[in-house]
Amino acid sequence: MGLKRSPTIVGRSRLGLPILATLILTLVALGLSPATSASIAPFHDLSATMSADRTVAAPGDPVTFTIEVSHIPSKTKLITVDDSLPAGLRMDSSSEPGGCSRTDTMWSCDPGAETSISIRMYTIVEESARGKELINRAVIETGSRQRGDDHEDEDEGEHDSEDGDGGRPDPIAVEAAVRVIASDLRIRLVATQSEARPGEPINYRIEVVNGGAGPAVDASVTARLPAGVTSDSVYPRATTVAGDRLTWYLSQIPVGSHVFLLNASFVPTAIVAHVLASASVSYVDSNGDTPQLLEAVLALPVASDPPTAPSSPEASLPLGAVGLMLAAAAGGLLLVQRFVLSPRPTRLRIDQMFLLHRGGLLMKHFSAGVGGGDPDIQGAMLTAVQSYLENSVDSSAGPLRQITFGGREIIFANGGNAILAAVIRKGDPAVFFAQAPRFLADLEARGGAAIANWDGVAERLDGIDDAFRDFTKELLTHRGT
Repeated sequence: MGLKRSPTIVGRSRLGLPILATLILTLVALGLSPATSASIAPFHDLSATMSADRTVAAPGDPVTFTIEVSHIPSKTKLITVDDSLPAGLRMDSSSEPGGCSRTDTMWSCDPGAETSISIRMYTIVEESARGKELINRAVIETGSRQRGDDHEDEDEGEHDSEDGDGGRPDPIAVEAAVRVIASDLRIRLVATQSEARPGEPINYRIEVVNGGAGPAVDASVTARLPAGVTSDSVYPRATTVAGDRLTWYLSQIPVGSHVFLLNASFVPTAIVAHVLASASVSYVDSNGDTPQLLEAVLALPVASDPPTAPSSPEASLPLGAVGLMLAAAAGGLLLVQRFVLSPRPTRLRIDQMFLLHRGGLLMKHFSAGVGGGDPDIQGAMLTAVQSYLENSVDSSAGPLRQITFGGREIIFANGGNAILAAVIRKGDPAVFFAQAPRFLADLEARGGAAIANWDGVAERLDGIDDAFRDFTKELLTHRGT
C-alpha cells in the first residue's frame, strides 16, 4: 500500500520566521558604510577643556590658560586649536607638544600616537582691562587619516562626501573667564608739622585714593598713634577707638580721594628721638574675593631743643612800672599823675589763638605772645576747646562765647565755616568780640573752599600767619573801657 505525503505548511511557516528575521538583520548590517563607521565612531569620545590658573587678577598679573584635548582617536591626523584672546590680555609665550606649531594664537597639532595634548598660554593682564571680565575662548577641530590620506581611493572619497562633513565631528568650543579687579587703592599718611614738639599738637592727614575703575568694598581705615600721642579730634568721626587705634569702617571706597583728619597732642612720658604713626586700609575689590591690605608709616623727629619762651611783654611790666616810677620821681608830679593816679585801661592780652573748622578740627594754632605761652598746657587747652565745641550743640542757647579753663578765659568768635578761640591773659574781651567777626570774614573770603572744605593741608591757608600777626597788633591798639 502506498503512502501519500501532504505538504507540512505549518512547519514551513515556523521555520520561515527566523530565516526572514536573519535576512533582514543581514541586509541592515550590509547596508552600513564601512567608511562611516570607521570615521565617526572614534571621534565620539573626543573632549576638550580650558582652565585659568586664577579667576581674579590685577593689571600686570600673569594669567596662564591651559587647553586640554583628550580621548584623541588613534587615527587622528590633525587637531587645530584656534584661540580668540580677548582685548585686555596680551600673549607673552606658550608651551605645546613637539608635534604642534603655533601661528599667533592658533595651533596645528599632529598627535601621532598620543591620546591627549596640552597647550599652555602665558598671558599678561593689561591696564585697559581693569574692572572687566575677560572671557578667553578657543575652538578645537579634528581631521582623520582616512580623509585625503589616499587620493586613489575613490570609494572612501565618495563615502566622505556622503557623510556631509568628511567624517569630522562638530568643532568643540571651550572657554575660561578671569575677572580683573576694578579698584586701585593707595594710602598716604602726612603731618602738617615737620617735627614733634612736646606739649604741642600734631595734625595728621590720612589720604586714601582709589584711582581705579570701580569701588573697593568691605573696607576699613585704621590709624595707630605712637606712645605719648593722644587723639583730640578726628574727622569724619571714627567708628571705633580702642587705645591707640582709631578705625573707620566703610561699606565701600568709591573712585576718588578720601581724607581722614586727626588732631593729636604730644605729651611724651620718656625721651624719644621719633614718634612713629601708621595708617592702613583693608578692603576687598568689587570684582575680587580676597582681602587686601595697604599700609603707610610716618616718623616725625622730636625737636631736640624746644625753643624756650622769652620773657613776655607782661613779664617785663613790673620792670617797666619801676622805671616809670623812677621817671615820675625824677620828672615831677605830671608823670606821676599820668601813670599812677590816672592809669589807662589795660589792653587786651592774648596768649594763643586756635582757628578751628566748624566741625571742631584744628586748622591753625597761633601763639600771640612772643613765647607762645606754656607749651605743656597747649595740648590740654586745645582739647578743652574742642570738647566744649563738641558738647555745645544746643542751638537755642546761641553760639558759645566764653569759658574758663585753668584760671584763664577762653573766648570765641563764630564765622560761617570757622571758629576762632583765643586764650586771654588779661584785658577786656569786648575788643575781641568787636573785631574778631570781621577778621574771620576776611579769612573765609580769602581761604574760600580751603576753609569751607578743610582737608588738613596747611599750605592751602597761604598768608594766614601774617593775617594773625596783623590781627594781634590791631587788638593791642585798642584799649578796654
